[in-house]
Amino acid sequence: MDPHPSAQDVLRCNLCETPGPSMSCKICGTHLCITCVGKHLLDESKEHKVLPFEKKEASTKCQKHLQKICEYHCEQCDIPICKLCVFSEKHLTHDVVDIFDSLESKKFALKTDLKELEEYIYPKYQEIKSYIPVQKDNMHKNSQNLKTAINRNEEIWRREIENIVKKLKSEIDEMDLKHLTVLNKWELEIKSTISEIIQSIADLKKLLASTDINLVSAYNSKNAEFTRLSGKLKVSLPNFTSKNIDTERLFDQFGSLSAYCITTEEHERSGSSSLKPLRSVPQIITSINTQYKGHLKWLNSISCYSDEEILTCGDNSKIMSLYNLKGN
Repeated sequence: MDPHPSAQDVLRCNLCETPGPSMSCKICGTHLCITCVGKHLLDESKEHKVLPFEKKEASTKCQKHLQKICEYHCEQCDIPICKLCVFSEKHLTHDVVDIFDSLESKKFALKTDLKELEEYIYPKYQEIKSYIPVQKDNMHKNSQNLKTAINRNEEIWRREIENIVKKLKSEIDEMDLKHLTVLNKWELEIKSTISEIIQSIADLKKLLASTDINLVSAYNSKNAEFTRLSGKLKVSLPNFTSKNIDTERLFDQFGSLSAYCITTEEHERSGSSSLKPLRSVPQIITSINTQYKGHLKWLNSISCYSDEEILTCGDNSKIMSLYNLKGN
């Protein structure tokens, strides 16, 4: 019989051959059952690091003390460290947490970013992209309607207004060209951002599946940048207004095109990552009578807790009061 275990052999404890060991020594690579863990640790000839199998792959060796396993994470330096690093001069005054708690915290942040990208940011950009062809179609239809109205007037005025008609059509084409240039540029920017979002989603999924602490620690969120998404372009399309014929003022009375206008319709969203523009002129919503009226109880600080509530604090007070817009 082949003394070496085959690929189909059951994983066994290296000390007692018990099948299905639940622990493993990171240093020795020895598989251990619960019963043999103590026996293995009694061997003081070398260092041991016994971990459950599910945590085995998540451990990493210290970059400074190569023979030590990183069991902690320095919050200030944002790096995994070993026991020796904890008491070193560099990390002695820093906040240190269990490395697996840090990993869970970072993966929670990754999941939050992934959810925001998949459920809000990516769909919003897709919505904006899908609206651009609609705007192009509306622009084309509007332009055709304008030209039809102009052509009807041309039949009435015939040859004597030919030069005016050509001039107005040229203005429409120039407007269309400027409008189309803006829309095409906007479409390219949106597509480019969507590509970045798709890549970020893919990268986040890889990080969530990764056990490499260094890769996870190096992650920098781009969600705040993506959340500041530009809204849909809102275009005021020109229209044609005809006038009564007056040969003395032929050009003005034939009709004119209103100026076209392109504005951005901002997307507002409640949450920590959304920023609303400030008003140029303050607006008084309501007046609230607070409890701070007497000696040593003057109102000192105010903070907006939400759109409907404010936090207040008085002089020499350790207590904050929460008011709604009705003063309760």
